Amino acid sequence: MNKHITTFSIFFLSAVLLGAGCISFKTSENDVGGVWLTDDAGANWESQNVLPLASGISSIETANVHELVHDPSDPDAFYAATEGSGMLYTYDNGASWQRPENSEVRSGFIQDISIDPSDLCTIYVAKSSRIMKTTDCHRNYDTETFVENNGKTVTALMVDWFNPSIVWAGTSAGDVIKSTDNGATWTTMTRLKDDVTDILVSNKDSRTVIVSTERKGIYRTLDGGDNWEELEERTEGFNDSDKGYFLIQSSDGSIFYYVNEYGILKSTDDGFTWEAIELLSTPGDVHIWSMAVNPEDANIIYYGTDTTLYSTTDGGSNWGTRKLPSLRAAKALLIDADNVESLYTGFAAIED
Repeated sequence: MNKHITTFSIFFLSAVLLGAGCISFKTSENDVGGVWLTDDAGANWESQNVLPLASGISSIETANVHELVHDPSDPDAFYAATEGSGMLYTYDNGASWQRPENSEVRSGFIQDISIDPSDLCTIYVAKSSRIMKTTDCHRNYDTETFVENNGKTVTALMVDWFNPSIVWAGTSAGDVIKSTDNGATWTTMTRLKDDVTDILVSNKDSRTVIVSTERKGIYRTLDGGDNWEELEERTEGFNDSDKGYFLIQSSDGSIFYYVNEYGILKSTDDGFTWEAIELLSTPGDVHIWSMAVNPEDANIIYYGTDTTLYSTTDGGSNWGTRKLPSLRAAKALLIDADNVESLYTGFAAIED
């Protein structure tokens, strides 16, 4: 039996029967956040924002969602990190959402989320200066799994898919830290002296780890963190590529993508060389907030900006565009693990 299946299903049915008229949308027209779904590359959109409560049915449309993360062992489960509304999660592929009971996790700005691929009830959550962890599907959280004592923020999290006892984290102080015992103890592997923006563990070889920073480009280790190489010289031909946003990869780890102020750079040799993907806009003209690669066909790529969803089916030779259903930016993209034609998008307001 799926450990995610709980009495919530019964509760949800009761809530629908008793409070179906209580759905509340507190936003002005098109000024919506939360999560939306498209099955046709943005031609049509459907709200995925139902939040059942004991008092009736509410909505997460007011939430600013900046990250969506799949549970590797449950295709119907994924998690949303929000900018002020804590963490949200769904066990029914976005049909309805739940909130953890722990007050630390259900409120505030959640920086990152990573799930143990061998145990769907073990989840790591980065918030402010802390890494929090549950091993029982949100019933209880250890809110001091890691605490950044200098007051800096934990900005990135990643559980090693090959050995889930290994957990990586990055901080706004530039520290890249690693735990080899499920978060019980931590070791600083390198200090980059700049804000870490993302950590990627290669799907091909988990000893290969790429780290992006806010102003100093990307760094790489090929041996699990014992040795590090700065890759700025490998990307210096692309103006402003040292200002890194995030990293993603193809499902088999054969392609890395580095999203930065220049645009999107692509590597097919573990980061040794990089090339630019041709975009419709001039590099630097738009901010790329999110990106997703089809797990079954790496030529199918999406990326989201303040106003537009871009899509390609030929690796970037040609792009299509669709207007977003919200005045907020497409800050998170997630392809459905069960149906790769379906794309979930998390929306968040852009601060001036």
